[in-house]
Amino acid sequence: MARDLVPVSAQLPADLAAEIAGARDTLAAAKAASTQKAYASDWRRFCDFCEARNVEALPAHPDIVALFIHVEAEAGIAPVTIGRRVAAITHHHRDVGLPSPTARDDAGVIAGMLAGVRRKYARKKEQKSPVQADVLKAMLATIGGMGARARRDRAILALGMAGAFRRSELAALRLEDLKFTNTGVRITIPKSKRDQEGAGQTIAIPEGRFIRPVTLLRHWLHAADLLSPDPATGKARTGPVFLRLTRSDVPTSAAITDKTIARLVKTTAAAADLDPSLYSAHSLRAGFLTEAAARRANLFKMKDHSRHKSLDTVADYVRDAAMFDDHAGDGFL
Repeated sequence: MARDLVPVSAQLPADLAAEIAGARDTLAAAKAASTQKAYASDWRRFCDFCEARNVEALPAHPDIVALFIHVEAEAGIAPVTIGRRVAAITHHHRDVGLPSPTARDDAGVIAGMLAGVRRKYARKKEQKSPVQADVLKAMLATIGGMGARARRDRAILALGMAGAFRRSELAALRLEDLKFTNTGVRITIPKSKRDQEGAGQTIAIPEGRFIRPVTLLRHWLHAADLLSPDPATGKARTGPVFLRLTRSDVPTSAAITDKTIARLVKTTAAAADLDPSLYSAHSLRAGFLTEAAARRANLFKMKDHSRHKSLDTVADYVRDAAMFDDHAGDGFL
């Protein structure tokens, strides 16, 4: 019976079908573009799986989805990725007006297989080393000169750590989101991983005395001529903060990508005689939280600055930093 179902829009007049299509576009915006892209890739993978076994992908039988989960796990796919692929299968069924395999899974084979995969193939989360203040200073010291690339790269590293930025946030920063003050710079982050509705959040980056992130940011903006008014309008410039450079280090108008930040962290870590495999772009964000926890910063201020939704993740940094403080075995070990 399920295979005879068709999307409701196919049974309606063309003008109403067009309105429904527009409404679906709005509904699709509920999921981030990255999620939609991942779902599309996951769905293609499931369709290829079904085609190779000469079974239907739409509608998919619960037993086939359960088999897909098992085969993916055997191939070394992480349980969290498999869970997303099952969500993609559900999404595509609902998108065409069909009940999802999980909704028709009276025996619970899909849920059972997912639970088995999580238990059997659970992976320990890989932790990268944090870029704390002393490590950051060593990495910054490897970037010599006062050219545009050197100034940009120093600003990326310093601001990335000082703002506890995710690499996507750092790459997406715009000039209009910066507001310099006598004590530092306020940065408005209009949208982030945990803020899909785009409410935005403003954080403060102090001038600092050791890393001096605001000074390094100003050095870059001056080198790229981004501090002076736009000659065409006479107003403050707008656009990306961190620009791509030509091979001759001339700033372009295009923003860097988050991959640029990832490469920069690894390159400067290696130049500082550190193992680059231990560091990633996330190390900058983790470095701020680790350093703040070690200095007994206020937990709520840490959460506000790092823009975590929950205190739990931030509290982990504090617990780790205080692991030996007032130890239970201090009196007898």
